[in-house]
Amino acid sequence: MAVKRLWSERMLLVSNLAVANTVAALWIATFLQPSVLGTDLGAQAAELAGTNRAMIMPLQTPTAWLAFFGSIGLLLWNFSWVVRRRPGELPNHWVVSETADGPVRVALEAIETGLRVAGETLTEITRLRVQVKLASTKRILITGQFYCADGQDHLAGSQRLRQSLLHRFGELVRLSDGMRADLELEFQGFFGRLGKNTPEPPKPQSEVAAEPFRGPQYPIDDDPIGGSQ
Repeated sequence: MAVKRLWSERMLLVSNLAVANTVAALWIATFLQPSVLGTDLGAQAAELAGTNRAMIMPLQTPTAWLAFFGSIGLLLWNFSWVVRRRPGELPNHWVVSETADGPVRVALEAIETGLRVAGETLTEITRLRVQVKLASTKRILITGQFYCADGQDHLAGSQRLRQSLLHRFGELVRLSDGMRADLELEFQGFFGRLGKNTPEPPKPQSEVAAEPFRGPQYPIDDDPIGGSQ
């Protein structure tokens, strides 16, 4: 619905500009050369209009009727745009959080600050910038741009950062049914180093190195085939 409304508004704007420029160009041309739209009276102009410049325009031609009905249609189109009820603008400073006692407005700035603090508590994340905005009435878009410390795995860090931000967002905002929050992360590069006493960030389970195979270990308890008598 919003796409159709936006398309119709653009078409109305284009139509108004086209008609306005066409009329302006025709008026300039007719003023300089009256025969463009009508019949130049020439010497008879002084007798009929009291001036040396006058023009008679025929109104029973197909072109005149098309211009007449087109003008009516354009005026009605503009009038409908003026009186048409405009949809409510999306809030750009807060989102609604559902609570047991009723809805509460949570400022976007508070959400962005809370998410940034939660993300920068991770060991490998040295800088984080978070932006929260309402993409539509049913969708909240969270964009995070982060830097990792030198020598750290930014892919593993992005996984931990995603989990941390989504968990923190769930603590700050409880979305109503039908709404969803989408998180997009952008890795900006490496910045800074981990301190000497800073523990290494945990690695994902899939990246934990398996213990190498060292061959059979002795002694080996061999059961006699067939069991003992």
